Amino acid sequence: MSEILFEIEPPRCRGMVFDGDSMLMVRFNPPDAGDHWETPGGGSEPGESLNDRLVREMREEPGLSVEPGPIRYLCHIVDGYIIRTHIYFEATAIGGSLGNFGGMTAEESKWFVERRFVERAETLEIPAFPQNGIWNRVWADRNRGFPETVYLGLFAWNGTRFISSIDPDSKPIS
Repeated sequence: MSEILFEIEPPRCRGMVFDGDSMLMVRFNPPDAGDHWETPGGGSEPGESLNDRLVREMREEPGLSVEPGPIRYLCHIVDGYIIRTHIYFEATAIGGSLGNFGGMTAEESKWFVERRFVERAETLEIPAFPQNGIWNRVWADRNRGFPETVYLGLFAWNGTRFISSIDPDSKPIS
């Protein structure tokens, strides 16, 4: 029997910043993932706390200073033999500007398309993450005051889109 080994990357922190009935999203078009929207955030630097990671990523991608709030969601992404944990914080913008592009890495700048607050009722014309019903879940949970932290499930990248292992009515993890 052959052994299958997975690489588990450090967690990625993502920030959900709301403005009325809009949530901040960034749009990227990297060659390996295609044109898509996602909540801003990303990977870690050695020794960085989760809160510090979120603050740094929110400064780099959307150009905002944020105050980290509670963790709202957790999910896992499987891409080949790599497992990535994504932690979604609610965050409050306390400064900065969506027009500040100085914090992105050279690689992110090549793939960057736009960043803006996306209205709840807006239908995105391209794939988005969170997706598979999760966009609606975020708004329903927000209307309920985010009563608990929720595990959104496992998503596998099939080369074109994420496939969810469980339905969007995931069970709370807290």
